[in-house]
Amino acid sequence: MDKDIRRLFLKYIVLTVISKKSTYGYDIIKTIETCSKGKWKPSTGSIYPILDYLVSEGYVQSEETDHKKVYTITPEGSAALEEMTQKKDELLNEIAMLIDNITEGDCP
Repeated sequence: MDKDIRRLFLKYIVLTVISKKSTYGYDIIKTIETCSKGKWKPSTGSIYPILDYLVSEGYVQSEETDHKKVYTITPEGSAALEEMTQKKDELLNEIAMLIDNITEGDCP
């Protein structure tokens, strides 16, 4: 997967991972690596700024446990995730339609 596309979806992916269970930053990295079958392992330098952003927006909260921050989604985060999911679906549908129209010859 292209790095620019990955970056585009990383906030969404991180929030989705946290929505499934409260977790640590390192576990988010490992989850993404596992789910991508090793093709993508985001760096701590990309994950932790996103976590800081999500906390600052009130989408997740963090609590220190055993000297680690555990991140949990908030009701505001759940609402934001729902909106992001809708926008993601719309974007992917629009891209698929455009590609189909161009490749199937419906456009000049």
